[in-house]
Amino acid sequence: MAANKQETYVEKLQSVCLLCYCSTNQIAPPQFQDYSDPRGIRTAWSSGVIVQGREFRAHLWRDYRYLAQSREEAAEIAWKALNGIPVTSAPQYAYGQGYTSR
Repeated sequence: MAANKQETYVEKLQSVCLLCYCSTNQIAPPQFQDYSDPRGIRTAWSSGVIVQGREFRAHLWRDYRYLAQSREEAAEIAWKALNGIPVTSAPQYAYGQGYTSR
């Protein structure tokens, strides 16, 4: 990803909320980690964020061009968990099970 790419408004908001939480509670700033998973000719991407030694991961895997949304999702999950707000889980998909006709 280009270093000079501008963040979206939502990405800035999620990062700022998480950064404010860390700053207010005098803990180390969040560290984002991106993950890739080769799937045939395409690669799926997801993100996680580490706060206070705990990792919070985005629920969904996305195409690389939507990696910023994975970071936003991970930041939101972390912020909610750290503030005691229930985190709704994403729907579980059965990968590897193709469509069949009945």
